[in-house]
Amino acid sequence: MLGEYIADRWIVRMLREQAEQRGIAFSSWSDDWLIKLQKGDATHRIIGYRFDLNDSVAAAISQDKVATYTVLTNNNIPAVPHQLVRTKVSSANKEVMNGWKHIVIKPLDGTSGHGVKLFHDTDEAIQAIEPSAIQAWAAAPYIDIQRETRLVLLNGTPLLAYEKRPVTINGLKMFNLGLGATPVNITATDELIDLARRAQTALGLRLSAIDICETVDGKLQILEVNDAIMMEHYARASAENKNRAETIYGTILATMFE
Repeated sequence: MLGEYIADRWIVRMLREQAEQRGIAFSSWSDDWLIKLQKGDATHRIIGYRFDLNDSVAAAISQDKVATYTVLTNNNIPAVPHQLVRTKVSSANKEVMNGWKHIVIKPLDGTSGHGVKLFHDTDEAIQAIEPSAIQAWAAAPYIDIQRETRLVLLNGTPLLAYEKRPVTINGLKMFNLGLGATPVNITATDELIDLARRAQTALGLRLSAIDICETVDGKLQILEVNDAIMMEHYARASAENKNRAETIYGTILATMFE
């Protein structure tokens, strides 16, 4: 998936204005979903909310929740477990899920919290997965998240950090801004920044938005990593956030043409 579609995407106007300030030619096609930027002999492209700073393999790994978890754990980085479940649930899948008190399933490459469901036993989860038209799911143990923080990093430098104040939907705390959660800007601790940097490095990304959750016992884990920088809902939360989003997109453009 290339990102959530919003009819009036602010990113387009922000990028056009930032490009104009930097003498970068701006062209767009396909309802502004595909953007071409050119300055001198240099050309860069954006599709949806994805910038061409990341290579295709690193981007594909970050879009796959199970691949992301696998890479992170192989690099000794704490992350919320995710296992791949196909529409024909295997006995190995069932054995793992039977060890979880509650089960969360989500589309393997889904975004914005869409399709996320909470179940209280394995049979309930299987009954939702097997008849589904979605062919690949990521299953995870339910974790009582006390705090979720997003950090946007560019080449290891934090550009933005904010907590997500959740909403409860169908008994599940949802931290997605598009579903009603609220962003609260923070100054990230050294511990958060270090964990986010380690994750970005392990995945081979230059640009990423990293979601870190804190459990009731204070343990930090990577929940998900995004290679797309989507700030539509964040920017709409306040005038300050809108200005921050514009500055961040400008910084990204400047880095693309360094």
